[in-house]
Amino acid sequence: MDTKILTAIILIIVVIVLAYSPFYKKYQLFYLNKVGYWDILIQFLVIAGINLFIGLKYGLGALFLLIVPVPLDIIFLISMIYSYLKIRKMKRK
Repeated sequence: MDTKILTAIILIIVVIVLAYSPFYKKYQLFYLNKVGYWDILIQFLVIAGINLFIGLKYGLGALFLLIVPVPLDIIFLISMIYSYLKIRKMKRK
């Protein structure tokens, strides 16, 4: 097995373990309390920045990215909706 593949597998396992750790959950709640709805704007700017970069780099051929969402856009949109619902739930309490 190649060392690059082994390193990638180890990093994926580490990220999955850290994502479910209590420390990360506390950090996530702290971050959402501190940033609030600005978190959604940050995610939108990341989507817009990536699409703008690809559009500028590859020219008119990449204009379909503004119409057809790529998988990364879909992941960020789902994350934005999840963040909005989580922040709204926290603000109610």
